[in-house]
Order: sequence, then C-alpha cells, then structure tokens
Amino acid sequence: MQSSWTPARDKRLQALEQDGLSAAQIAKKLGTSRNAVIGRSRRLRGIVYQSDIDSWTRANARRSEEAHARMAVRAEKQKKVIADMVKAIAAGTAKPNAMLRAFKAGAFWRQIGEQFGISQQAAYEAAKKARKRGEGRTARGQGRRPHK
Repeated sequence: MQSSWTPARDKRLQALEQDGLSAAQIAKKLGTSRNAVIGRSRRLRGIVYQSDIDSWTRANARRSEEAHARMAVRAEKQKKVIADMVKAIAAGTAKPNAMLRAFKAGAFWRQIGEQFGISQQAAYEAAKKARKRGEGRTARGQGRRPHK
C-alpha cells in the first residue's frame, strides 16, 4: 500500500499547522480527511499516546497467542508425519521415497535429517534424487518409467 503523503504534502501540512488552521481546514485544503491529517501530524511529530501503546500490546499479545497455537498444532502434525515416515520405511518403503512423502506432508528437511542423523541438505538431496528417478511418483499410474 502506497501512502499519498509525500514530503511536499508533509511540508504543506506542517506549514498550515503553523498558520493555526484546524485539522478540518487543513484536510479541506489538502483534499483528504480530518482523521488522516490528525494521524499524519501525530506521526510527523512523533507523538505516541499510552492508549496507542496499550492497543498495540493487546493486538500483539493476541497475535502471539494465535501464532503459538498454530505452532503447537504444526509441531504435533510434524511429529505424526515423522512417525509415519519411520513406519513406512519399516514396512519396506524406500527411504528417499518416505522422506519425500514426509516433506510433502509437512515435515521440515531438518526434522527428516535429524531422524536419520544426517543434515537437512543431505535429506533433501536424497529425496531429490528419488524424485528425479521417478520413485516419488506412484499414484495414478505414474510409476517408474520403463527402460528403453
């Protein structure tokens, strides 16, 4: 979102304030709303009221709580995905295939790598090779390509 407040308009606003015009009069001259004039004037002067701080604190606390809740749900899902990956490997699924499937289901490469004692880059590279070989495509008749 681009602001309609340019440095030239800011100077004009400050000059009109110096002349003693009200916010409504300045708004009419600048072609904007009274509230926009008041808000811009406050920001230019660096005025912050306690009510602003309280409002920001409440909003940030609410956002923080929501983020923590989302993070907890995501962490539980990722634990389940990693456990499913381990079960799939135990059942005979190729390790790179299972790694790729776990990533697509929401696990991070770091978590997948930690499970096998390798770096996240090594986990990614193993899955990438599997994808190139076509091992990751088993649904809807997209299995391995036959040799020529």
